[in-house]
Formats: sequence, structure tokens, C-alpha cells
Amino acid sequence: MTKQQISTQIYKLEQQLNKLEKERQKERDMIDIMGHELRTPMSIIKLNLDLLCNSSTKNNKNSAKYLARIKDAVETEIKLINTLLSSAKLEGDKIELNYEKVNLLQQIEMALHTHEAKAKHKKLQLITKLSPNSTYIYADHARVVEILNNLIDNAIKYTHQGNVTIKTEEKNDFIQISITDTGRGMSKENVSALGTKFFRVGNYTESKNCEDFNIVKPEGTGLGLYVTFNLIEKMGGKIHVDSKLGEGTTFTFTLPKYTGQTIEKRTDTKDKFTKLKLKEK
Repeated sequence: MTKQQISTQIYKLEQQLNKLEKERQKERDMIDIMGHELRTPMSIIKLNLDLLCNSSTKNNKNSAKYLARIKDAVETEIKLINTLLSSAKLEGDKIELNYEKVNLLQQIEMALHTHEAKAKHKKLQLITKLSPNSTYIYADHARVVEILNNLIDNAIKYTHQGNVTIKTEEKNDFIQISITDTGRGMSKENVSALGTKFFRVGNYTESKNCEDFNIVKPEGTGLGLYVTFNLIEKMGGKIHVDSKLGEGTTFTFTLPKYTGQTIEKRTDTKDKFTKLKLKEK
């Protein structure tokens, strides 16, 4: 192949990449618009529902019950929207991380308080083993909240009896956080697939009407752990999962310890050649 032919092929490839990037950008922009358009009215509904729930009287138990159901549904919808937005930004390398000094212990306590009612409803005990030496991390505050809420929510969701334990400890320049449940656990095959986009443990259930195929379970999107795994890695940490069927699961992850780092805002690269690993190091 001559130099001219090589140059022509490279030019065509660049044109195709540019066209593909424009189409992907349109898709990401549309997801952003949809997310924000959905999130704004849902947030307003949630705020007003909070006010209604607080003002409802004990004499009107039915109204309080229905309001609680609506509030729970709205909160679930907002969580799904936020997960969808995070997933789209991660895939498009558009995620922005605002690094700052984050009080990890405070965020853990707030996350536990958020999920306290769900745990109490299932009669689960929430246990903390927080080291005073693991207070501050260097990370994006909003993303840390997202990670903690997702992992704690999952631990409670898949645990029917026993407890959920959150432990922190110092590991050199990192803080290690582990979230352990006494739930149903997972097989080695499922553990190895965690963090994959759209993967859910027990994605399919057997069809009662036909033996030739299975049907997809409606619960969950399979995006929560995909977002969680990627956010941890983008902030310089690592995540590991230990699980045994019938005995429970432990998610262990690390995040950089705050040691006086410069507070800065970082935007991940949008350069298509870097993302495709076509640039020389």
C-alpha cells in the first residue's frame, strides 16, 4: 500500500470517527436534556410531598399511607434519572469531578440515616466500625454520596435478615471502606460480571408459559454498580467484591486520603483519539 493510499484511508477513518462522535454527542446531549427536564418537576413533586407528609395528621391514616407510597416512588424515579445521567456521562467521558476535602465519616452517617427506615422495616441492624483516622478523603463530594447510597441501598435490598456493617480503616495513602451484608450472596460467575453495564444478578427468570426462553426481570436497571465501579476508579480508587452464596457479600473500595492536596476541578478528556488509545504515550 502506497503512502497516498494510507493517507486516504486515514482521512476516511478520521471522517468516520468525526461523524460517529457527532452522533454520539447528539445522543448524550439529548439524554442530558431529558434527564434535567424529568428531574426538575420530580424534585418539585418530592418537595411538596415532603410538606404534605409532614402536615398529615394521625386521624387521616389512609392519606398518610398513600402519600408515603407516592413519595417512595418519586424518590426511586429521581434515583433512576440520576443514575442514567451519570452512566451517560461516564460512557461519553464527560463526567466532571470536583475534588475537595470530604468528611467521609459524616457522609457515611448521612447515608445510613437516609436508609435507616428501609433497614428498620426489614428488621436489619445497621452497624458501623468507623476509624477516627479515616475521616477525610480527597474526592468529589457528590460522587462519594452517590457511591455510598448505591452500595448501602443494595446491601439492604438483598438482605432479608441479619445486618449491614460499614467499616473504614486507613491504608497508606488511601481510606478503605467496606460494606458487608448477611444477604443471599452471589456466585463467582456473578461476582466477576459486577460493574458491567446493564448486568444484574439473576437478570432472567424462567418463563412459566414456555420452556424455550427466559424473561427479563423488571427490577433494576443494571446501571447502579456500573456507575459506582467507574466513579471509584476515576477518583483514583479500587473496588473488590467478596461473596458466598447464602452467606452475604462484602464490597470493599478505596479512595485517596486527604493530605493537603490542592482543591481543583478536573474534567475528563473529550479527545476521541485519547479515548480510543490511538495516541502515543
